[in-house]
Amino acid sequence: MNHLKTDKMIKSQTTNPSLFIQFAGQGVKYMDELRRLYTTAPGMKSFIQQAITEVKRQAAEYDDSQTGFFSQGLEADKWIEQPETTPDLAYLSSSPLSHPFIFLCQISNYISVLKEGIDPELLLKHTHSITGFSTGVVAAILVSMGLTIDELCRIALKVQAMFFWQGVRCQQSIHQFGVSANLESNLIETASGSPSCMASINNLDLDELKGMIKQFSDYGIVHPAYELMPGRWIVAGLPQNLIAFRHFLLKKEKGTEWKFIPSTIAAHCPFLNHAFDTSPLDAQRVGLSLKGSDLILPTWANDMGKDLRESDDVILDVMRAYFTKPAMWSKQIAPLLSENSIKYVLDFGPGAGVASLTENHIANTDIQVIRCTVPLGRKRLFTEILPLLEPN
Repeated sequence: MNHLKTDKMIKSQTTNPSLFIQFAGQGVKYMDELRRLYTTAPGMKSFIQQAITEVKRQAAEYDDSQTGFFSQGLEADKWIEQPETTPDLAYLSSSPLSHPFIFLCQISNYISVLKEGIDPELLLKHTHSITGFSTGVVAAILVSMGLTIDELCRIALKVQAMFFWQGVRCQQSIHQFGVSANLESNLIETASGSPSCMASINNLDLDELKGMIKQFSDYGIVHPAYELMPGRWIVAGLPQNLIAFRHFLLKKEKGTEWKFIPSTIAAHCPFLNHAFDTSPLDAQRVGLSLKGSDLILPTWANDMGKDLRESDDVILDVMRAYFTKPAMWSKQIAPLLSENSIKYVLDFGPGAGVASLTENHIANTDIQVIRCTVPLGRKRLFTEILPLLEPN
């Protein structure tokens, strides 16, 4: 792969960096947030238009006649400007749509605060480390490279192309098992959600969950995918197996709480092996290659909190973790539980779920989570936090 040449902006961190940066991941509503950025964030319209054009350019190279993944199109620019034309949440939640456009929302949230006047060198100099939930780790990686705005936007378009293909490959992986890319839109907002490839479970620790999965193994395959909190997990599998596993748990564990996640793929488990076989080649084809030495800040991976600065092939390692390995959020935010200098978590979304998740982990600390995706959070970033950052 051709290595991307970049210029680092900062030479070293402050002695006691007070910030931690995080991004959310898949399974969230993103279109309203993207629309807000497009219409109100200074200087963001052009970049978002370029990114959507890049997605369409990649889509022109994909024959969707057999899979029908894009049955309602990819006209995100039209959906932004004409909200009444926006497809329903079931379609927007499908992997081929959510992968590229959630990334666009994530990186646009970050770029937008830079365009509003925050010096990225100053911000990162005071940042202890950075991470991202699920696919959000890729946005974290780009931020960790310490790029100028122009260079960040340039490389983000390459990542945009990669995410188009990653969404497709993930859906192809699960399509091989006869799973449709369509969720039941009328059930997504219900208490238990639309049957899908991923679900959250409360009130089971890892040993209990593994025990239940082992007992259920004669009936179907279920994988522990992501530990959100102790006793709270995301599991992955084929929808019919998760439905059966839910009924199995109801009989075994009366206190267990269940919620299907609007995901059309089973991530962080072997069901995405096909994607892992194909997506690295897609990244190579679009010219995306990164090494750990490209990263300035400690960047905690989905792979149990591994520091991606130690990686020889960052894209490959990130894909391996997302496609095939379980993750634990506590490992990714471990510095918040041990590093006394950190005072603020800057959350760049999209959505509020991961911000709330982190708040639950740090409830017994003085660290504050700042939601930089909403007006109040942005105001605090500029008026409360930025003045505290010493330029030298």
